[in-house]
Amino acid sequence: MPEPDWDLQKYDRQLKKGFKSLSFTDGLESEFRNFFHARNVVKQRGAIMVGIILLLLLIPLDVAHLEGEILNFYLIVRVWITIPILIVALLFTFREGFRRYFSVFSFFIIAFIGVTTNIQVVYGLQAGLFAPYEGAMLLIMVAFFLGGMYFRQSLTCIIIIALSYMVLSEIYLAPYQYKLHQYFFIFATCLIGGVSAYTLEYQVRIAFLQRGALKCLAKTDHLTGLFNRGALNQKLTHLTEYAFREKKTITLMLVDVDFFKNFNDLYGHLEGDACLIKVAAALAKNCQRPLDFAGRYGGEEFLLMWFDAAPNEARTFAEKTKHSIDRLAVPHEASAISNMVTISGGMVTGVPTHPNQAEAILHQADQSLYRAKDSGRNRIIIQDLGEENNIADLVK
Repeated sequence: MPEPDWDLQKYDRQLKKGFKSLSFTDGLESEFRNFFHARNVVKQRGAIMVGIILLLLLIPLDVAHLEGEILNFYLIVRVWITIPILIVALLFTFREGFRRYFSVFSFFIIAFIGVTTNIQVVYGLQAGLFAPYEGAMLLIMVAFFLGGMYFRQSLTCIIIIALSYMVLSEIYLAPYQYKLHQYFFIFATCLIGGVSAYTLEYQVRIAFLQRGALKCLAKTDHLTGLFNRGALNQKLTHLTEYAFREKKTITLMLVDVDFFKNFNDLYGHLEGDACLIKVAAALAKNCQRPLDFAGRYGGEEFLLMWFDAAPNEARTFAEKTKHSIDRLAVPHEASAISNMVTISGGMVTGVPTHPNQAEAILHQADQSLYRAKDSGRNRIIIQDLGEENNIADLVK
């Protein structure tokens, strides 16, 4: 089934609204997370491989200074637990279905490595063995920049790592000369890393919104913000094929603003543009369901489409569409039929009988539109699909 259409202006609105909390609206946040996971997969693989290599290089250095129970603890945690988990995580990055869970997995593995490292360091210092606390600082930077986590996840992770070291030190280590200096440098690492990680995710989110906005420009009419002609043709072709396969009804209407050239000549092109913007907004409100859409087909002509509507809904759609323009009450003293802006329309409704019928459906709607104009304008002619010579209904 085709995906529902999303609001073409959502990226621009989010940019203007801002996102200091590093979160978007629900639909946009979900889209960003997919983008984030796809964008980070190479970095995640690289980070895991670097982590495995560093651990393998560090093991002989640590083993040379450890002994007894702390050595056994170290070998179990590092060799028999951490490295296998990292290898499994590396394999997961090649499975697309698991990528969305990678940030959660990364959170737990980095927190686990951090807490166990702190236990080893405090245990070693308590036993009078060499145990560098700098490992906690290294893991803080890994959590912020290489873990593939969102800022909030990485912040929570480093808080766990930093606090666990401080709590363990206070409980098991007697006061010593450089303890406060260690706390200071751990806090400084958290602060610098946190600010940098926040800025990095903020920039990634900006890039995502700008990318989305640029993609929308390719299928958006610059004046009205609706779909442009190219996007309309693409969507119509796609949904016609889908409607044929699933035996669903499509209802398509071409709409033309009556005597719009006269409107421009009397009020000027700026007022003409303002009129089209109002008409476009009113028309779009009639296409609210996920697969319904509206767009500017060209000039003062618009296309509306309703997908999988009941057979008796076509007239209702036509009436609501016409009344939505009537309610605007835009003055049009140059019109030959009314002192307000009105529309003429040609509507076609039915189940496609061929997957490549989009052009024929559009042609039939266009012919109905011309018949509406020739018969006096300010009306919508409704036809059943494939019955060009029979008027199924007329909305005036």
